[in-house]
Amino acid sequence: MEYEIIRGKENKAFDGCDFVVRLSDDRKNSKIKILQITDTQVIDSMQRRSTSKLREDEIIAWKPENFDGHCGNHIRSLVAQSNPDLIIITGDIIYGSYDDNGSVLDWFCKLMDSFKIPWAPVFGNHDNESLKGVDWQCARLKQSPYCLFERGEVSGNGNYSVGVAIGDNLIRVIHMLDSNGCSDGTDPSIIKEKGIYADQIELVKSNTSKIERAQGKPIPAFMALHIPISCFITAEVSKQYNGELGEFYTLGVDRVAKDGDFGFKLEGLNGIEVGDNFIDFLHSLSIDGVFAGHVHDSCTCIEYEKIKWVLGLKTGQYDYHVPGQLGGTLITLEGEGFAVSHLPTLVQFAPMAGSAGMFTNFFVEDVKTK
Repeated sequence: MEYEIIRGKENKAFDGCDFVVRLSDDRKNSKIKILQITDTQVIDSMQRRSTSKLREDEIIAWKPENFDGHCGNHIRSLVAQSNPDLIIITGDIIYGSYDDNGSVLDWFCKLMDSFKIPWAPVFGNHDNESLKGVDWQCARLKQSPYCLFERGEVSGNGNYSVGVAIGDNLIRVIHMLDSNGCSDGTDPSIIKEKGIYADQIELVKSNTSKIERAQGKPIPAFMALHIPISCFITAEVSKQYNGELGEFYTLGVDRVAKDGDFGFKLEGLNGIEVGDNFIDFLHSLSIDGVFAGHVHDSCTCIEYEKIKWVLGLKTGQYDYHVPGQLGGTLITLEGEGFAVSHLPTLVQFAPMAGSAGMFTNFFVEDVKTK
């Protein structure tokens, strides 16, 4: 794979982008692949803050020697299957309250760098809970040679724009945004309500204006964040998926899928409230795809108002999820359009030492005792 990582400030053609993944000229007629992974939620049970946090079987299951089984091998499977040009990570990389010495994030960074593929993360609502502190976390991400991360100078930690280019021509831009919402951190400066704040919006608008001036035309763009916005709910309601048959569904099974929509919704969605004109705002920025995580039991792709609203497939085994449904989401760029598909992991799930909470009602012995 031939590419180079360029900082936008180093090339006037890429003004407005913090980073650009520039692919070789021979990629002009080939598909460009972006892999979304989300909610890896790696924890180190040896760093639990309270003896009551985990049961004995869970303490055994979530020891550091099991990181690969519960998360790393799933990511390796996704990368091997997709061979992506760029990886985006939509938050909750770790549970910060189980990483007070920073070793879990350090392990994750080394894993991602091992692929030698550019990767761009945003924080989720659990990442910044670590006693190690968000300053250290941001510095550790920036230290990784293949990590594209900029803390930014607006609300949150991790607001930046990444471009994908062939030569000096941008093909696509991804606006990475911190959706905030950390409530259990130890640093008062990071404890705030979930949301996209006004200064973040202004940053995206400013970056988009610079990009359009530098390229001489609008460039198609994505937005990626951890907690989905309320437009995700508007999209499913407008398609009448959430209606008389109930709130939960699998598209193509108990709902007729429209416009190529797919995925399942098995969890209620409480998105970030945005104004009535937010979709018009996204259109003005040439954004035609919004990618989020956070909702472990739902992974839908619904097109509404010429925008694909995508809840990524959960990647890591820790915390609740639909048993057997882990993986990532593959975004394939072709021309100015793109396709989305979920990519299940092809490795076996790591065995649990007993019945962990996310498998309640899954094991036969659980059902028999009820």
